[in-house]
This record gives sequence, C-alpha cells and structure tokens, in this order.
Amino acid sequence: MSFDGDIQAAAGVQPNEGLIAAALLSCHPARVIPQVDELASDGNSLIDRLLTSAASLKLAENVVSCLVDVPQVDEEVAVAGDEGDAQEASTDQPAGKEKGKEKGKAKKASQDVAPPDAQALEDASRDLVAIMILPSGQAQPQERFFAGDALLGILPSLPPADLTSLTRTVARLDVVSERLRTFLVTHSDGDISCRMLKDAHYISDVDLLKVIPTGSEQQLRLIARRRLLNVVVCDAIIETGNAAAILELLRNAESQLSTSAFVKLMPIVVGNNDLESALCNRKDLPQAVGLEMFWQGGQNLRRYLLTRFLTESAALGRVMSIGMKVNAIPSFGSKPTPESIETLISQIEKGDPKAADTLSGYCRISSETAKKIVNDAGGEPITVVFKCLAQPRLIMAQALKRWVESDKCPINGEKRIAELHAQFDGMSFNKARMLLAYWDWATRETGPFRA
Repeated sequence: MSFDGDIQAAAGVQPNEGLIAAALLSCHPARVIPQVDELASDGNSLIDRLLTSAASLKLAENVVSCLVDVPQVDEEVAVAGDEGDAQEASTDQPAGKEKGKEKGKAKKASQDVAPPDAQALEDASRDLVAIMILPSGQAQPQERFFAGDALLGILPSLPPADLTSLTRTVARLDVVSERLRTFLVTHSDGDISCRMLKDAHYISDVDLLKVIPTGSEQQLRLIARRRLLNVVVCDAIIETGNAAAILELLRNAESQLSTSAFVKLMPIVVGNNDLESALCNRKDLPQAVGLEMFWQGGQNLRRYLLTRFLTESAALGRVMSIGMKVNAIPSFGSKPTPESIETLISQIEKGDPKAADTLSGYCRISSETAKKIVNDAGGEPITVVFKCLAQPRLIMAQALKRWVESDKCPINGEKRIAELHAQFDGMSFNKARMLLAYWDWATRETGPFRA
C-alpha cells in the first residue's frame, strides 16, 4: 500500500467529513447513517455540518467496511429481561446467580466484534490519510487532528511495509495530531522513527528526549542535524557520549550549546581530531573554554586558539590593571633578578620538582597551574610565562636550547625551537598575562570556571 500517490478518496470530500469518518470507527454507522434522510435540515444543524454531501456517505461506507454489524438489543425487551432476572433472583438466589453468569457471558459474547481483515484496515487507513492531506480549503485543522487520532486505532494492526509508507506521507505534513506524531517518532521500528526524524519539521522536544537515551546512532545523528535544537536537547545528546552524534551536533550551526555543555565536551573531544576541529570552529565557543583547550590540543590547534582569542588593544591593558587591583587577576610582584631566572631555568633543565614551586612564586599562580606549565612537552606554556616575566629574547633562546638538549626536561624536538621563538616574538606582554590568567582561573575553578 502506498500513501504517496493519487488517493481516490480525497476527491470530492467536503470539510468536516473527516469527523464523521473518524467517529464511525468507534460507533456503529447503522445508528447514524439511516437516520440522516429522516432529519429536517435547517442549514445550521449539527448533522448538516457533519454530513455535508453524498461524498461523506460514500467515504463512511469505505471506512465502515472494516466493521462487523453489532446486534442491537431492544430497550423494552432488555428492561423486561432485567425485571425477570430480579424476580428470579429473589425466589431462588443460587439459581439466579448461575443464570446471571450465563447471561453475562452471552451478553459479552454478543458484544465481541470480529477483527477486521487486512484489506479493510488498509482501506480505512488510506481514507483517513486522504482526509489528513486535504487542502486547507476542504478540511479544518481540527478535522485533520481528529482523523489522525482515529488513525491511531488502526496503526498497530498495519503490516510494517504499510506503516512505513504511511509514515513517509505523515512526516511531510505540517498539521498532524500530536499523538500520531509521538507514536511514529517513538516507534520501536528504527526505520519508522528515523523517517520521522529526518523529514518531519515539527517534533516536540519531549518526543526527542524520549528517543535520545535509548536511540541508535542513526537516530541520534538525525536528531543532532535538526534545526534550532535547544539547550536541553543538546545536553541530552552530549550525555550519550556518542562521538558521531556529537560531531553532527557541533557541525550544526543552529544548535544551541550552553557554556556547561562546552565544558563537558572538552574531555570527550580529546584525541579526536574531527571533534576538536569542529568544537574549536564553533562561533559560540566561549573564550574561557577555548583557551583552556590549549592544554589538550596539538601544535596547530594551539596556534589557532591563540590567534583567535588573544587580541591587543588599549582596553586589554585597562582590564589588566583593574583586575589586578582587586586580585581578580593574578598580580605579579617585582621583576625577578637574573639569578632567580637562572635558578628556574636550571630546575626545569634538570627536571627538578621544585621548579613548579619556584614558578608559582614568581607568577603568583597556583602550584597546579605551574606544574602543568613546566611539565608540558610542547614548550608553548613556558614560553608564555617567560613573556609574562618580561624576559628578553636572548634569555628565552638560550633557555630553550638548554631544555631541548636535556634528557630530563619534558620539552623535546629541536625543530620546534624556531616555532617557539616565533611565538615568543609575536606575543605581547598583555596577551601572555591574559592567557596565564585564564589558565589559573581554570585550575582554581574561579572566574568563568566557577561551578
């Protein structure tokens, strides 16, 4: 069965006929249709608004073909029977109970309806979908919602192929019953759910949050590609830890990521070049997070982050002076003497653990931050520190040569000396102080990194 082609039932159907078509699924037509011609029409009656043309009767017949006639019980006979049962029960209570049970079983059996066949279900679902896709001039939104809600009673009985075909049509509709959309989006069949996630423009965040915790990688990727994902949905995708879905989320420029989401992403993207690149290229990447990512990136990533976030202007100097007056930014003491700098260089060259404490005292930063700087194999952090300490280029060049030639210093690679020299020359004092402030804030969990 295909719901994409020409649907014959759609032709000639008037507004509000979806109401009666759907209503006939839950009540027997014999109680409604035979009485239509007997009612007086005043142009405003409810029956005139429900059954607007002969086409509605034809449509109703198609829908009702899947139902079996329900035997009707005469009310007078039923009342008389009930009185007789009451009299019998008063004379002979045990016998009355047995007869009551037998009559109850018979009544229940008379109310059972045989299940409709597959063709009837197919016709009924086709006709209801035909109502849902009517132009706006021929059906009101309420009628389409009603048809969709009635369709929910048929969908569980449809074969998978028919349900998939129906989903393809429903996914492209703007006006759809919320219950019907939820049923298809959260369906256990991945093909049906993925079809809705791919093509449906309007899916509530509640439905997306139902799918994400147990969704497959394909479902998560389709959700991550959707437009205008809010913060809650983005956080739920990040919580799954699925690298492919997170990559799609980071590449989706319309997804809304909070600062806490970026912080959660930092350990996830470590070692994955695609994720690191996608994260660093986000326009909404917070500066604090970007500069903290400096520690986990390679040479190219570090160079990019420094170029993107470190700027130079008169305002930067003002921020520095204001922040240091109130200890919001680490304030340096007096410039270290050449002997003190030589002590620091020798400690780093020998791999002395005391080098971190020495550096911490000079720069007035936490010992944890100092340890990260002296133990970094790339060499960029210590270059930043020497710029903060206002050391000349000659001292920096001599120190780098000694560190690279030492087996105990973590910095290695003579080919990197030229690059580190270029970084030292291109970085101003204020830029270096700004970068060092962010590193220390992150270690102390203060400033923008306050929990």
